[in-house]
Amino acid sequence: MSRLFGLVLNDAQRVACALYPAREALVVSSAPEGWGLASYQGGEVLLQRHPKPVAGALDFFRHARDQRTDYLVGQVRDGGTPAKLDNTQPFRFRSWVFARTGAALPGGDSVLDQVPDFLRRNIRGQDRAEALFYLFLSYLHEANRLDDPNIKPSDAASALATAMGVAEKAAIAASGPAVAANVIATNGRVLLAARSGRSMWARSVNGIVDCEVCSDSSAEESRRDRRRISHEHVRAVLVVSDPPVLPEVGFEEVPDGTILTVNRELQKTSVPLRT
Repeated sequence: MSRLFGLVLNDAQRVACALYPAREALVVSSAPEGWGLASYQGGEVLLQRHPKPVAGALDFFRHARDQRTDYLVGQVRDGGTPAKLDNTQPFRFRSWVFARTGAALPGGDSVLDQVPDFLRRNIRGQDRAEALFYLFLSYLHEANRLDDPNIKPSDAASALATAMGVAEKAAIAASGPAVAANVIATNGRVLLAARSGRSMWARSVNGIVDCEVCSDSSAEESRRDRRRISHEHVRAVLVVSDPPVLPEVGFEEVPDGTILTVNRELQKTSVPLRT
């Protein structure tokens, strides 16, 4: 089963500190089709995409903890297309990255037909999730928001909702039932997390007291003598899709049929996916 997560935080040096209490939710039992991770550093988008199978469990915390970034998106492939780099998510175009979890998207050709040529020619793989990404970008372009670094979360969410609605109609026309699928997209300024038929949970961090990552400890020291370090300024939002284990650290369920938006101030809003 594919997996998906996204992180926004206000201190790029504290990725491990923010993720550590929820690390169990970032373990995937297997990744036979590969995985990918996108981050933002100094205004640049960095992609780590691994199309080869992983032996044993995949621990996203291990791969994310040394990142220095304020936005992260990770995805584990679900198969359906050849396991190669161009089919490995997250996908990227300019400042936007996009990842989807769910079964293959029926009716992908009709979705692709609605994407303008200048965007369509950037598509490299066969995964129909990439067609959905470029349809989303086309609606941003139509609203003159494709390269807007200060895009309102509501405008970005509107473009994603429209794209997912068109894809859903194409899937129904092609095969009958709609496809359950969750999506996370970001431009390094706003994060969108859309839930449609699969589980999705979010956890907010409002200060870290007694950080398990940074506090000094050793086998010779007792818990009482350990030097405690806190990061009271750290704020973050972690979103996970289809977690097999959900640690009891304050996760809240994202309602089905909604898009959760998170801005740079870590303000969350929820808007309907379907109107």
